[in-house]
Amino acid sequence: MKRLMKVKALLIKRVYYFSMLVLLFLTSCASSKKMTSTIKQYDVETMGVGVDGTYLIKVTDYFKTTDESVYLDGLKRDAIHSVIYQGIPAGNGSVNQPALLNNDTGLEGSEEALNVFFEQKQYLNFINNVVNSSKNIVKIQGSKDYKISVTLSVNKDALRKYLIDNNIIKPLNFLF
Repeated sequence: MKRLMKVKALLIKRVYYFSMLVLLFLTSCASSKKMTSTIKQYDVETMGVGVDGTYLIKVTDYFKTTDESVYLDGLKRDAIHSVIYQGIPAGNGSVNQPALLNNDTGLEGSEEALNVFFEQKQYLNFINNVVNSSKNIVKIQGSKDYKISVTLSVNKDALRKYLIDNNIIKPLNFLF
């Protein structure tokens, strides 16, 4: 009888540990391709304000490769993500630029539409150019990662128009 109780207790412990292991595995390995304002970690620095509604910004992020097609696409995505969700900080003679999407300007369903926008790489249409001389690649000591920076020109006015036309944000006249 005691032996049966010990086996039963051992079995319960194993089932408990196995279910915790499965739960841990599922939560840690769950991959989400959704671009929200909380999952991206990058740095943005203002390099100046361009002509006709463009931002000149330096974007820094970490990558596991120095393949130019991979990191340039990632940095372009980060730049557009920053303009939409975080805004552009003040610096180099320019003032702080607020995010295009916030609690006041966002429309219902905007998050799903923006996920499609990023998944289909439509953000590439709003990067005017990359300043090739600005590329900076630094190997992180003791890591397999690289810290990569590049300066990009983002067409903020065209991006705003796209977001308004696709009912992601409200037009500027919603206040009136």
